[in-house]
Amino acid sequence: MTPELAEALQAGPFHTALRIAIHSSDLGLDRIRHRLAMRGITVSTTSLSYWQSGRSRPERAESLAAVTALEDLLELPPGSLRALLGPKRARGPRSIRGRLPRPDSVLGGDAVRELCDQVPASREHTLDILSEQVVVHVDSQWQESLMELSMLVRARRDEVDRYILLYRGDPGCEIGDMEFKPVRDCTVSEVLRHPEAPVALAQIVFDQPLPRGATHLFEIVVQGNGGASAGHGNAFRYPVDHYSLQIRFSPDAVPRRVYRFAQSSLTRDKRETGDLQMGPGRTVALAEPVPRPGALGIGWEH
Repeated sequence: MTPELAEALQAGPFHTALRIAIHSSDLGLDRIRHRLAMRGITVSTTSLSYWQSGRSRPERAESLAAVTALEDLLELPPGSLRALLGPKRARGPRSIRGRLPRPDSVLGGDAVRELCDQVPASREHTLDILSEQVVVHVDSQWQESLMELSMLVRARRDEVDRYILLYRGDPGCEIGDMEFKPVRDCTVSEVLRHPEAPVALAQIVFDQPLPRGATHLFEIVVQGNGGASAGHGNAFRYPVDHYSLQIRFSPDAVPRRVYRFAQSSLTRDKRETGDLQMGPGRTVALAEPVPRPGALGIGWEH
């Protein structure tokens, strides 16, 4: 053990000691995550990164169990990291969890969480979204049959090569039949589908990795029976510079009323924020920046 690590374990704080211990071990966060998984302990690389930077700390029982395993994995004295955590902190609306929610908490539900657990990159903030444009087609059965997605993103670090898309269908969605098709400057390398819920995770890979600060525009479509719908919302974990949504209704499915709504997550009740007027070609749209995590969308009555 180096003198620096010994001092950090003695004086703390927890995140400093953990960071020095990881650096001394010559193990990357992904290798540490993998070795913990071999012991039956699931921790994302994002959580490990947050713990060693001080942005969050382990508090739940499963997280504390991971700390104990880390002590053994990093060859530290038993209890040396746990002792630096001290008493559990009070958790309120100003906690880091409230400001930076996990993607599964925004999209909502255990099914999304289970998919995210299989893809650690789904919880990493590697891209800033400069523009997100969504066009949704509603067919004669009030089903979302097609979603067109165009995104302009900027890399927050070097070697960013993908965007993780989380998709949630409406009741009646046949998630196994949903197709995720690349349109421009990307491929869809893998789609994970939940066996019981209408939820999928698609890894959209760019044609080449992006250096930090580089921008990239790509397009995909999601096609199939998305379920009978009374509204479409998009969830955002981080602020978005510009977001636009257009709904295109079939001639046999023209709503009697359309409105905009906001939600803290897609599983919470909609909060109406104003009526919208139908435009040419049975379309309705909204456009605005997204300043905080949550969901925005368009609802309709028929």
